[in-house]
Amino acid sequence: MLGDMKTSFNDALKSTEPLPMPQVTPPAEIVAALQMMPDLDRCDMLKSYGKLILNERLFQALMEFPMDMRKEWLLMLNEKNSK
Repeated sequence: MLGDMKTSFNDALKSTEPLPMPQVTPPAEIVAALQMMPDLDRCDMLKSYGKLILNERLFQALMEFPMDMRKEWLLMLNEKNSK
């Protein structure tokens, strides 16, 4: 078993196939998603944008919420990180 693991590890090191690039959401798409939220204050939008632009997973999580829950979730996220 150890021999099999060593062989597969060595084979992986020899691979010349390029690794796939990670998915990155364009900044314009993040801004558009924030602008679609009703009554999101400018300050909250800027704080949220600053977090979402750095963390793809947070943006994906935001987009999974129904529209009526997104603002509340963002405000909770902003509040949590400001303490």
